[in-house]
Amino acid sequence: KDEILEMYLNEIYYGNLAYGAEAAAQVFFGKPARELTLGEAALLAGLPQSPAELDPLNPDPVIQQEVENRWRGVLEAMVDEKFITIEQRDEALRQGLRFAENSNVTFRAPHFTVWVQGQLEDLMTSIGYSPEAIALGGLQVYTTIDLRINDMAQDVVREQVNKLQANNVGNGAVVVLKPATGEVLAMVGSKDYDDDAIDGRVNVTTARRQPGSTMKAFTYAAALERGMTPGDIIWDTRTRIGLPGQEPYEPRNYDGVFHGPMPMRTALANSYNIPAVQTLRYNVGVDYLLSFVQRFGVQSLGNDAGLYGLSLTLGGGDITLMELVRGYTVLASQGQLIQTQSILCVLDNDKNIIYQFENSCPSGNQTDKTVNRTRAASQVLDPRIAFIISDILRDNVARTPAMNQNSPLYTPGINSAVKTGTTNDVKDNWTVGYTRNVAIGVWVGNSRGEPMVNTSGLTGAAPIWNSLLTRIYADQDLKAEFAYNGQLFNDEFEVPAGTSQRQICNHSSLQDPAQQCPSRRTEWFMDSPAGLPDGNGGFSYPQTGFPPPAGVPTSGDYIIQEEPGVYRVLVQRIPDNIAAMIQIPAQPGSIPPPSPRYCRITVEQSATTPGEQLLFLAPPPDPGDSAQAENYARSANLAFMPTIQCSPDLINASAGGGGVVVTAFITSPQPGQSIPEGGLPVMGTAQFDPSQAQFYGLAIRGGQFLDWTTIGEIHYNSVVNGQLEFLAGPPGLIPGNYELRLVIVGLDGQPVQPPYVVPFVIN
Repeated sequence: KDEILEMYLNEIYYGNLAYGAEAAAQVFFGKPARELTLGEAALLAGLPQSPAELDPLNPDPVIQQEVENRWRGVLEAMVDEKFITIEQRDEALRQGLRFAENSNVTFRAPHFTVWVQGQLEDLMTSIGYSPEAIALGGLQVYTTIDLRINDMAQDVVREQVNKLQANNVGNGAVVVLKPATGEVLAMVGSKDYDDDAIDGRVNVTTARRQPGSTMKAFTYAAALERGMTPGDIIWDTRTRIGLPGQEPYEPRNYDGVFHGPMPMRTALANSYNIPAVQTLRYNVGVDYLLSFVQRFGVQSLGNDAGLYGLSLTLGGGDITLMELVRGYTVLASQGQLIQTQSILCVLDNDKNIIYQFENSCPSGNQTDKTVNRTRAASQVLDPRIAFIISDILRDNVARTPAMNQNSPLYTPGINSAVKTGTTNDVKDNWTVGYTRNVAIGVWVGNSRGEPMVNTSGLTGAAPIWNSLLTRIYADQDLKAEFAYNGQLFNDEFEVPAGTSQRQICNHSSLQDPAQQCPSRRTEWFMDSPAGLPDGNGGFSYPQTGFPPPAGVPTSGDYIIQEEPGVYRVLVQRIPDNIAAMIQIPAQPGSIPPPSPRYCRITVEQSATTPGEQLLFLAPPPDPGDSAQAENYARSANLAFMPTIQCSPDLINASAGGGGVVVTAFITSPQPGQSIPEGGLPVMGTAQFDPSQAQFYGLAIRGGQFLDWTTIGEIHYNSVVNGQLEFLAGPPGLIPGNYELRLVIVGLDGQPVQPPYVVPFVIN
């Protein structure tokens, strides 16, 4: 038994590449094991159970606290088992611990070497080996690391970080993956493993940090999955998003500028913040994005949507560089998640193959206990979405307005897709990019979170990414390391079946009045709805395609969708003097929209009302956002969807008739709005004179009211852009769907014009 214990103590792993008690004493305390104090020996006794998690040399306060807790626990156990006295324990605690300032252990790829120890333990445990058997050692392990690539990455990180010292940049990290198999070919966890001033032993590739705008690629991919198209308009204009019990959230772009209407390609390629927030808000949802990225191997964010806001798409949650790069390999691999691999081969003392990945053992004996594995790939994303997002991220022309034409993201001759990220507090810079064969992720910052100065993902992290990718592609031997089954993939991203190109309108060219779109461009579209994981490890596609385009409506507004985000509308121009009298009230916290230029002609009016068919841009869904977008459009003379219908009197006045224009419309509540407890004022216009009408009134239907029921009083005086009435909310109204009707009653007791009806909800 003594011999077994001696062998155990000489072989067991203590972390930091220290095998055996003697090596551990030298690594952690800089002295032989025979010179250890009671306290020092107690510390070492507690490490082998979890050497990866209990690292005394890791300056992370959380890990330091866990190490101290284990140390105190060992001393208490020694007292309980009567190996030492209480006085000896107290003396050991009083003396404390003083670790060696500089370990004399030197090795290449240190962060990977330490990290892969934990990976080895997990692997061996998963195939049936006990921790005790692993601790006995004697294993020969081949890993995925390529020291040439890793050394090159280490050098490039050091060079770039040193260049940025004046910008208060102290550290950097890199992960290089082989997308085809998930193999980790390089892992640089810091600029210098031995530099305690920068917490060099902390492996930043596995530490949780805010990823900045690198999350946007996931947001737009999720939006495509949920039905958004690459041609839909996203408005990059000011928005104030109400939050219960908080100040409104008002996202800003990195350049502080509003850029107006744009498609997904422009928004993602230039990394504009406001469009990303609006896409998450209107098209995706925080809860969906969390579950979506979990499919990509991003587990750190969890699935509690209550922990996050819309800033999640801007990096408002912590993930690791390793997770981020693995997630981007899904885009590189046509929607397949390929599990990360760090170990190729494990042999025992007798050269028997215990485990091998993709037949990677250079020698050894296969036995009936050998575990052979191949790459673990699962389809988690429609290949068409992976292609469209990749096509956007490789579009140097599309990103030029924000990133410049010859930025570090541009790799002439290499078909690469890439995304940068910068946190709002400038504590983290990121660049993650890939080809079909190579995936590289870079982080630049400071381990302890000190903010950098005048440094972004484009200027801090991207030069490292560019240098590594171009060096790999310039060296055929290095490039060959990324081959799968002896072959490199063609780096031209393959166009998946069910994907086609279409000509769409360049939204910023649609000047008012617009009979045709003057400028068009080409965009990729999916020909049918996106496929989804079926929950059983498979992937399924909807049996039905997209609905056919709607034709000419048979009633209501004469509106026809020409293409995503652009509509052909039958309208009548409102004379300026009349338009000036129509003022639509502002939503709370917002500005009012401008006076209307046009009114919408209904199908019923079209036979007798002169008008013209013009093209207009679709508005945002939110009324406050719509007002901001319309004001932007007016300042840029863009054709914006008219907000009001043509009433008979408005048509008459526009045609030169006299008198007051009888006008009735409601601006608040908005269609579909949920009425808060306590109710809200009904805002809008009911304009008439005594020669035209007697009064106006409002009624509701729904809930406990089976038919139209008047609310408030009848009103004999006009209201223009003001409060028409007050609408009670719960508990006066039971939950359900309702309609609110505004009617102006003529001298004959009949409505002067069709009533204005707005649906609303009581929750």
